[in-house]
This record gives sequence, C-alpha cells and structure tokens, in this order.
Amino acid sequence: MNIRLNYTGTVDVYDINTTYAASAKAPGLQRLCGWAITQNGEIDEASIREAYSQLSAGAARNLFENGILSGVWTREGSLTDEGHETAATGEVMVKEVGLLRIWVFDHPSTGPVLLHADRLNGLPTGDATPQVDNAPEVLSRISQNRASTSLLSSEKKRWRIHWENGAWASVEKYKSRAELQWKWTLNDKNEWHAEQTLSLRGTLTGTNKNKDQDGKTFRTQCDNAFEFEPSECIATWLSQGRFAKSQWDTKLLGMRRRFDELDTTERHRWTLHLDLDPDETGDWAGKVTIEDMPLYAYNPEDAAHWIQYLIREHVKGYTTEETVEQLLNEFITASPFSWLEDPKITAKVHKLLDSSRADQRLSKLLSAGDDLGSMAYIVGTSQRRSGSLSNVIHDGSNDYTSFVLAVTQGVDGQLKRITVVDRFIYHDQHIKKFAAFSTACKELNDGIDVRLLTSGIPYQRMSEDFSEDDARKKYVGKVKPHCDELLLMESTKGARAPHNRYIIVESTTEARFFEGADTLFQSIREKRFSMIDRVLEPDLFKHLELATKKEEKA
Repeated sequence: MNIRLNYTGTVDVYDINTTYAASAKAPGLQRLCGWAITQNGEIDEASIREAYSQLSAGAARNLFENGILSGVWTREGSLTDEGHETAATGEVMVKEVGLLRIWVFDHPSTGPVLLHADRLNGLPTGDATPQVDNAPEVLSRISQNRASTSLLSSEKKRWRIHWENGAWASVEKYKSRAELQWKWTLNDKNEWHAEQTLSLRGTLTGTNKNKDQDGKTFRTQCDNAFEFEPSECIATWLSQGRFAKSQWDTKLLGMRRRFDELDTTERHRWTLHLDLDPDETGDWAGKVTIEDMPLYAYNPEDAAHWIQYLIREHVKGYTTEETVEQLLNEFITASPFSWLEDPKITAKVHKLLDSSRADQRLSKLLSAGDDLGSMAYIVGTSQRRSGSLSNVIHDGSNDYTSFVLAVTQGVDGQLKRITVVDRFIYHDQHIKKFAAFSTACKELNDGIDVRLLTSGIPYQRMSEDFSEDDARKKYVGKVKPHCDELLLMESTKGARAPHNRYIIVESTTEARFFEGADTLFQSIREKRFSMIDRVLEPDLFKHLELATKKEEKA
C-alpha cells in the first residue's frame, strides 16, 4: 500500500531587525578544526601552540577565544557541529546586528524551515509597517534551529537567526506558494515506512530589485520532524466522518467495508483507491492519496453476499453444484474473507444460493458493452472459458518459467503475443524481474511478442533531479530493451489507467485474460492471477487499441 501526501502552503516573508550570523571565509579556523578532528575532536591553547610552534602564548589564546566566539568549539575545547562544518567548508558563522529579510516555510511535519535570508539594504522595498509587539511564534522557533544554507542557486551562504523581540514586519506582497510532498508505504511485512525527508518546492520572490531576476524557483529536501506517525494517522483519518461505518482495522491493516458500499471494480480487485481532502487529514491539512488499500468484508453476512456476487460473476450460463462449490472454496480463503470463520460464511453463502435456486443461471450473459469492447480487441474468437476459476500462482522469485507455462498451457492455435498490464514497474529491481519474465516468454517460443502497458509517472516522481521529459526518456530507455512493444498509459488521452494487473495471452485462435491485485514484479511474496471472463475496466481496451489499429485496418 502506497500513500502520497501533498500539502500546498505558504512561504512567509519577514523583514526583521535582529541579531543573526552569516557565513564567512575562515581558512585559519578551517585548518585548526581539521587538526582538532585528528585529535578526537579536542583542542586547547597548549595544543594550538604544539601544532603551530611559531605562535606566542598570546596568539594561541586569541585563536582559541576566536574559535569559541565563532562557535566552532566550546570553552572546554570540544569541537562542535559548526566546527566540523568549518573543517569541510572553510567558513565560520559571524554574528551581526541589523535589518534582515527571511523566507520561511512552516508545517508540523517539517517544523520551521529557513529557506533564504539576505541583508535588507540590497533588496526591493517591502511596503510593510514594522512593529514590535505580537511577533509571530515562528520567529522564535526558527532561532532554535541550526544554520541553514540559502536555496538560491547563486548563493551558498549560511544563515542563523537569533531573534530577541526586535522590530518585525510581514511582507505580504512577497509571499508565495510552496508544495510539500511526502510518501508512506506499508510493505509486505506489514511494516510502516515514512520517508526520512519531505520534498518541498516553490518560488522565492522579493529577492532582487531587478524584477526580471526575481522569482527564483527552488526544490529542497526537509527533515522529518516526526510529528506524524503513519499507523496512528491512518487509524484516525479513516475512523471518522464518512468512514465512521466502514473503518480502518488496525489488526488487519486494511479497510473493513460493507458489501453494498463497494463499487463493481472494488468487489473484483479487493483493494481501494482513496483520496482524502485537506479537512479530513487533521494537522497535515493537505490532500492524501491512498493506493492499493486492502479491502476486507465487514462481517460474515457481508462476506457471504460478496462471495455470492463473485460466484455469479465467474459462472457463465448454466452451472453445476460441483462448480459452485469449487468456486466457494477458492473464494472463502481469499484475503477479504480469510480472517472470518469459514463455517459461518459457507452456511450463509449456501443459504443465499438456495434462495435463488429457481434461477439456474447464476449470472447473466456478458453485457453488450463488454462484449463489444472485448471483440474489438480479440481477433477471430471470443475469450476461452475454463470450467472453473483458474488460479496461477507465482512464488515471488526471479524465475518465471513455470508461471509462463501455466498461463499458456493448452492454448489453442499458435501463440502470438503476451501482454503485461502493470502501472508500477519503475524501480530497477522491478525492471529486472520483468526482464526475467520476458526472457521466459521468449524461451517458450521465439515467435512470441512481449508487450508492456505501463506508466512512466511513478518513475518520474522518483526522479526529481530530472525534468519530466528527461525522466520519461530515461525510463523508456530502461524498459524498452526487454519488450517488443512498450505503451505508456498516460499517452492514451481520455482513458483511465487500469488499476488491476493483467496478463493477456493471445494466439491465432483465442485470448486469455488473467487478473491480479498485486504486481507480478514486486517483492518476494506469492502473487495470484485468476483467469477471468470479462474485464471490468473498459478503459483497458482504449489503451490496447492503440497497438491494434494497423492490425484492424489490415
């Protein structure tokens, strides 16, 4: 399960009269700090004279006092964090008093972040009236942080604020918007992971008197202030408001939902895609997107209705008690229902089925729309139907030979193409696994084409150092060598990205569709794909038709 958090906030701009410190070159102190590191981070007047024998006692004393004033070591002679910074950069923080303009972003997840600072005399006027009283709390909080490096590309200067209730003014005309992004994940071991840093990007205005050179964009990483714990936040957010009846279950780590609250797609894929509005996320106060949240039946009654529905969807035309019983046994052990007691559910499903025994057809014919969509894609024949639900399980390894053999077993005609539909193949390890799958297909038959329908967006989000176009080109370059045809979902206008994962096996006479809730190429746990009669995501065919237009014309 992946959770993306987005917050749109404000970069506040303040003109203040205060004590501050700015970085300045200090090659002498850099040398002394570097020497102190070799002495286990300790230094004193005697050791300074030992290192520099030409110095007098008075000169060594002055150097030691200068280091204390500069903050590179303590009076006890212990090297500080600033001292280590000076050893690396050759700069020290020099205290000053005067007028300063600062740009600050503040959010509970990051704490106050000093983005930039500069002396006021060289900046455009702010047109704000200074005052002494009622200073914003953020000015005191920003003074408790370590020195911050300016984010402007032309500046590498470090600043530290020492606010002591001086004159201040909020410069409204130079405020700007900033977007904060964060990612949480729930891994296969049911362990929560929150990224250690948050991505922040925006624009700084009021930095230059020349308007053409003002409005500098920035992107930076902010440390996690540990004010948000994923498990607690999710449990809180998904237990109130519209989730009061169907809540997040802290033991199951998924959403228990009433059957009548599930839409058609959710009933089949067993996961939920959910968007939370800013007023639903408490102190985060931003949008939260939850992908692939596990769904569970609310209680045995809802489980029974859900399983009955799935049986009806997977049985085509007339059926037998043996077939129904086989389907029931397969579904009852599936993840949405496995946490409940089997006997209770089985009895309830039998009761529901018995109540509709007069209708020997447990399901209707496929809808006309789905039939037309499928036939537009499948050339020559309709989908092949096995007598019961067919499950193919991959063990999570990097060997896909057995899996490919299973999905192609008994296919009529000559195999032509195997299509993979999966929007989450973006990490190098995912691509490596897909390459192994493609190799297994080619080993089965050299004449088989391997087609991949995926999305480049997850890779673009991961590659923040590249532009969108460059990230897309880099992604295509990584994936394209491992397939005969590569389609990106975002290239099909007006079509939603398929949520579920699909394996489509095509021959000269038939096509098989296998559906799975989890990607075949992530993690080392087992993945189950089931043969289906119809695809409940009609937009899938819009994506795949891009590749079949020439074939259809021919």
